[in-house]
Amino acid sequence: MSQMSTDQLAVASAAQAARLRRAAATIRREAGGLSYHPATGRRPQASPVLLAALDEVERAVREIQRGAQERAADGTALEDAARADGLRAADAAVDASVGVVVAAADVLRGVLPGERDASVDAPYGASAPRRPHPGALATLLAERVEELARALEVAAIIRANLGRSARTRET
Repeated sequence: MSQMSTDQLAVASAAQAARLRRAAATIRREAGGLSYHPATGRRPQASPVLLAALDEVERAVREIQRGAQERAADGTALEDAARADGLRAADAAVDASVGVVVAAADVLRGVLPGERDASVDAPYGASAPRRPHPGALATLLAERVEELARALEVAAIIRANLGRSARTRET
């Protein structure tokens, strides 16, 4: 791949990380507004701001998943094996974090009102399943999104450093 595309991938990763951090902060802030009704099974009402942040996370994750092949091709184009291994490890961390974020977002969406409006909680009793508070689920999702943002930033830094070292070799 050309040097320019490596730089563009680094910039795109950093921009996505910033978007994810903003969405994580919003999710964390809105988590406190989610109520828990285990006795009645009533679903918590999510604010439009929380739903918009969830949508933003899902959009960013889809973009990251679409760019996986391009990131892999960028890593295989490197001539230096040690540097390529570092970049591949960073990309693998991004891919693993994406899977965790998708799973956490799905769990949170499952307890919010929407297309799956079955009762969330069973009645109390010894055999009743234990369910985390929806606010705790939102906080867990925010943590996972921040981990993904960190992984993207690491990959962006590695890409930017690889681009810089390639430019210095050319001059």
